Amino acid sequence: MKKIWLTAGALGLLALAAGCAAGPQGPFDAQHPAGFWAGLWHGFITWITFVISLFSSVKIYAAHNTGWPYDLGFIIGMACWLGGGGGGSWRASCKRRRDREWEEVGRQVEAKLKRDLAAWAEAGDPADWADIEQKFEAKLRQKVKDWAQS
Repeated sequence: MKKIWLTAGALGLLALAAGCAAGPQGPFDAQHPAGFWAGLWHGFITWITFVISLFSSVKIYAAHNTGWPYDLGFIIGMACWLGGGGGGSWRASCKRRRDREWEEVGRQVEAKLKRDLAAWAEAGDPADWADIEQKFEAKLRQKVKDWAQS
């Protein structure tokens, strides 16, 4: 039931927005041209008007307008709907900040590993190193043999 009300509400808002679209028979003419606020609204409903214009004579842009004020409103309205231009730079700065944070974490982990490995190497018995060397050499030989046979 909730989906039905939601769909009906969305269709109602779409119809309301479509009724305010720019068009050849709109409320604007040479004596009463569309101004900034009409341009803002027409820019905001651009995508709705575009879909409607595919099936009717509705136009996206009001022919009778005041010039640059209408154009400015239209561009601002489109920028609101399309996300403006600052979203990309905001995402890029967040990504750079996140990358810097992960680089710092990586440096800290690497430094801790180096410290711990150095402490382990210094604390170990020298006789253990001969055993480690033999195991490493055997493992390396096996890997090289497997690689050569593949």
